[in-house]
Amino acid sequence: MKKRNFGILGFPWDGGASLGRPGARYAPKAIRETAQWLQNRIQDQKVYNVEKRQLIDFKEQQIVDYGDIDIVAYSTEATFKNAENRVLDILRDNAFPFILGGDHSISYPGIKALHDHTGGRIGIIQFDAHLDLVDDSPVQGKFSQSSQMRRALELERIKPHNIVQIGVRSYNYPWYAEYLKESGIVQITAREVHGMTHEEVIKRALDACKDVDYIYLTFDIDVLDPAFAPGSGANEPGGLTPVQCFSILDGLYPHIHAMDIAEVNPLYDHQDVTTSMAARVLFDCATARVGI
Repeated sequence: MKKRNFGILGFPWDGGASLGRPGARYAPKAIRETAQWLQNRIQDQKVYNVEKRQLIDFKEQQIVDYGDIDIVAYSTEATFKNAENRVLDILRDNAFPFILGGDHSISYPGIKALHDHTGGRIGIIQFDAHLDLVDDSPVQGKFSQSSQMRRALELERIKPHNIVQIGVRSYNYPWYAEYLKESGIVQITAREVHGMTHEEVIKRALDACKDVDYIYLTFDIDVLDPAFAPGSGANEPGGLTPVQCFSILDGLYPHIHAMDIAEVNPLYDHQDVTTSMAARVLFDCATARVGI
């Protein structure tokens, strides 16, 4: 079988930033540039993970940059169709898609591509401060940064009890109280994560996805406390720490089949603090998946 490369795909889009701060369209370029700090440590196709005391060999699995999605500025529908087709191309190429957003609306085309490319049930693990389950609104429409999870639930083989939201917090619309009770979506709030070990969070997330065939992971940078990620679409105090995220993600990387990172906003960043976090997540995922 053809080796499974790690495919990076940029999605420079913030047309869905209807309530949050626009500017995430600049993230793919910024994350790539910041990631050079880590990528220049690769020598002879090897890199050393200091924290794991592990030598990573990329000989059998290359990091391949597939460039950016073609953006159609006047049409969300056309842009999303372009995105869906590009992710499908990566999947058909037997590569692991890692999508660099973009506001969080970018997740839906990636989720739909994985859903349509496969024949099995799809689980979603979402790291996020927000719930992103808005159906429609006069201000945001149906395909905003607040709706991608609601749109995903409309796909045939995605069920609410196979969606896990990690790090959600703060306050939200009153209709969520009844909706969440009825839907069965699994949530691990930020405060709950702070009271759990990372092993407990990993187990709970994977238990919720135990009856699925494929898992899509989406990482909204605002899951982190604003102290660690000032350059995001919105600030919600009380978030997770980098070490919490690194540790939980590390236990999930071997189980997922596609991933995106969203809501990195270089216009609000400070000395590349947020893009550095995103680049580290990108590199961690790439190295963790060597040999998978």
